Amino acid sequence: MSNAVSEVTRRAIVDFLVASGVNWAGRLEEGDFLARLYDLASLPSNDHRLRNAAADIHQHRVNWQDWEDDWVFYDSRFNLLHGPDEQFLRFLCETVHPVVRMNTEEARDLVAAYNRELAADGWSLVETKRISGRPVFAPQKVGRRAQVFEDPTGWQKVDRQLQEVRFRLDTADTEEQFQAVGLLCREVLISVAQEVYDPKRHLSADGVAPSETDAGRMLEAFFSEELKGGANEEARKHAKAALTLALALQHKRTADFRMAALCAEGTSSVVNTVAVLAGIRGRSL
Repeated sequence: MSNAVSEVTRRAIVDFLVASGVNWAGRLEEGDFLARLYDLASLPSNDHRLRNAAADIHQHRVNWQDWEDDWVFYDSRFNLLHGPDEQFLRFLCETVHPVVRMNTEEARDLVAAYNRELAADGWSLVETKRISGRPVFAPQKVGRRAQVFEDPTGWQKVDRQLQEVRFRLDTADTEEQFQAVGLLCREVLISVAQEVYDPKRHLSADGVAPSETDAGRMLEAFFSEELKGGANEEARKHAKAALTLALALQHKRTADFRMAALCAEGTSSVVNTVAVLAGIRGRSL
């Protein structure tokens, strides 16, 4: 799909940030900010002396400070000026996230500035929820109601993948694109299963040891152990039903918005349930 947010709009936003002196990473170090969006350990370093992008950024922005403040917008690893809309919009939303920018008035002023430019391309950033009383923003096509997942879990890979599911669902138009949402949901379930599954504690019902990508067996064993007993019967049934739904819809060849949205909803429910059982959902960010 061609990008709706043009290079003209993107450069206008970058120019605004540079001219106004706004620190796009807010109160975070730039590497910590970007780690919320990208797996920096798997991205290459542009400096042959360093092992990956994380080390690269720390060396040149913290130790040496020899990169310009707007370097990230021109770095091909992130491709913010020419890459997919969802990546650029997700970056903008992160610059005004409460973890990054606690001053609500400052965040709203930034959003207003972004939206003045984005309006020409049919997009805007809108408040979708609050964390500790502070607004969280998400991209929305003008005239379309935004759909969002719950607060971040803190599992960076899981959160990145859930965001990607959301963006893909919001922009999908074809059967192949709706199928891609299901495949992304599969990756989310694998990632969250790998976060919590303990082979010594979570024994599969059929005695078969799950592989590293067998999210179904890992999560079913997790729910059986963490929600065992008669008092947890309803919660256990709900968790397993959500897992069954998400798994069943991942490979539907006749995918449409309804199937993709149901798969995303089931996946989100599984992640939220796992996060609650793991003791990290609902913490203050």
